[in-house]
Amino acid sequence: MKINRINKTIERARQEGRVAFIGLVPIDPQSMRKSREIADMMIASGVDIVMVHIPNWMPWMEGRVLQLAARAPRNAKVTREQIFEFIRELREAYPDVPLIDMTLYDTAATMGQGRFLELSEAADVDGFDIPNYPLLSTDDKFGFYKYCVEHGRHLILAVSYEIATAPEGTPEYEMLCKIAEYGRGFVFVMNAPGGQSGSDVKLTDEQLREAVSRVKNMMEQQGNIDCSVSIVCGISGEEDIRKVKRSGADSFMIGSAYIRFLQEGRPLEEVSEYLKGIRRMCVRGEEK
Repeated sequence: MKINRINKTIERARQEGRVAFIGLVPIDPQSMRKSREIADMMIASGVDIVMVHIPNWMPWMEGRVLQLAARAPRNAKVTREQIFEFIRELREAYPDVPLIDMTLYDTAATMGQGRFLELSEAADVDGFDIPNYPLLSTDDKFGFYKYCVEHGRHLILAVSYEIATAPEGTPEYEMLCKIAEYGRGFVFVMNAPGGQSGSDVKLTDEQLREAVSRVKNMMEQQGNIDCSVSIVCGISGEEDIRKVKRSGADSFMIGSAYIRFLQEGRPLEEVSEYLKGIRRMCVRGEEK
């Protein structure tokens, strides 16, 4: 089976002496063409891995910015089939860029999981960020994780600080062990309590380093050496990127910080300059 683009991209960034940059493409309610312009701008500005935000009806893990981003396409009656066609066109234009579907499991459930996976496969996505898929609580009852493993795609898992640092013998520790075993591509470590995007309440330097180190050590113990660690939630500026690098993580994700700019109507050129600045900060050796 071929190596997933996510793994290739994070390894390339590591060899280049930097952390990888994951960005989130919002679906513009006015036109899919505008969404394409945003995606093109992001990739040209240095985003390594692209997540596409597929709107859902229960954005319970998302902050206000992403809730608004999800609501607008629904109100404009943008169909999920249109979004998957957009992802397929991105794949054709960028054959080497990792693409990840970001949504909640209600999206797959309401479409029918088979149809959701069929459209995702047609778009040749590399993974799925579906934070409420009940992998651990139901032992993959619906077979989503099994599908990902069999088809070389990654189901992205996430851990909070509380789970990452849980003492042995607790239910949280058992959950950490399973995440360390099942993680593929990368595991998100949440930089905010509750894992809410765009949060102003963040982990301290020490807490983030502790969480990243524990997750990496657990994955090594499980023999899961191909999975890396990424930071999500509350990443927006220079000090946040320095903190990511000090933590020992391999990548990070930004979404709300620049989606807010787009919602404010700022020109793409201005957003591009912001993203280019973030990319320049990714080089290791400037963490202190």
